[in-house]
Amino acid sequence: MSFLFGHFSEFLGTDWQTAAVIAVLCATAAYFIKDYLAQPLMIIFVYPFLVLFSLLVQHGFTQLELFASKKLDQWLMWTIMASICGITIGLVMVAALGALRERLGRRA
Repeated sequence: MSFLFGHFSEFLGTDWQTAAVIAVLCATAAYFIKDYLAQPLMIIFVYPFLVLFSLLVQHGFTQLELFASKKLDQWLMWTIMASICGITIGLVMVAALGALRERLGRRA
């Protein structure tokens, strides 16, 4: 259990610069995604998933020590890559949940 709490505290301990870059990139993606949603106001519920998955991917990159976080160019490149991966995972998850909801709704 302490293993999970350790990872959770490190996940919440993301520095504000990384969180800000991820939040801005996810907000930019959400702005363009909202045009393709059946109800554009649903982006309010999609955006947190995009940020969450991006932060999880960033945490995974940090844990795997794939980059030196002290070098600005590597930090920015891996943060942008984490945002792209998180946005992709978030979109797939939201689309899968929407498709599942629609299939369950048709049967009822």
